[in-house]
Amino acid sequence: MSIIEKTTHKEKKILKKRKLSPSILEIALKNVKNNMVLYESLKMFDKNTDAYDHLCKMIMSNKQILANIMKFAMKECKDLTIEEIINSIENDPRINMTINDHDQIVGMNVEDQSVIGACVRYDILFKATLPTKKGKKESVGIFINFEIQKDETPGYPLVTRGIYYASRLISRQKNAEDGFASSEFNDLQKVYSIWICPKHTKEKNDVINVYHIKEECLKNEWHNQVEDYDLMEVIMMYPGNEYNYE
Repeated sequence: MSIIEKTTHKEKKILKKRKLSPSILEIALKNVKNNMVLYESLKMFDKNTDAYDHLCKMIMSNKQILANIMKFAMKECKDLTIEEIINSIENDPRINMTINDHDQIVGMNVEDQSVIGACVRYDILFKATLPTKKGKKESVGIFINFEIQKDETPGYPLVTRGIYYASRLISRQKNAEDGFASSEFNDLQKVYSIWICPKHTKEKNDVINVYHIKEECLKNEWHNQVEDYDLMEVIMMYPGNEYNYE
């Protein structure tokens, strides 16, 4: 017997008035064994609290959960298995909190001071080495930043901040230990800044938008290789919540 069949007539009416859509975090957790405790804990916390924000970051630092979301959101990962994605994550993802678990990402330095006087602290930052479309014998490094944002209206458009973060991840590569030297711009590596906003207006419920660089020919037609400019993507995720549309 289904859940709806067990409910009263009044409860059925309430269920019909709600849009029941699992969040991206819930989807990831359901795809990972032995994480039901985290899944149940996530549902217990008010999305407005620091505790919820802290728990989300802890959950997101798990390689299996990261891999599930990467497969769903990143085009470079769609044809890979979860195991392949996990193996592509270098022992270099880090969050701005202490974790003592071999399944958690360890991470790169989340503090970006590449611009003097404009320090940025990323929630989660790591690098993945993924196969190219040309075949699994060739690979490309990608820097990936995840942000958990409990306040969707901080006084400015979040997507604008996402673009700034992605731009910083691009610019910090020049003359960096994990970047490129001098004018070797062909060694510039693609970046992703992925924002998960658990609390949002119902107009954005279950919405996922991607912002990236696109070529447009204004006069005559000639095309650069896509990999020469496809170097930055910002993904905004608004997980499905329950709303009463009455």
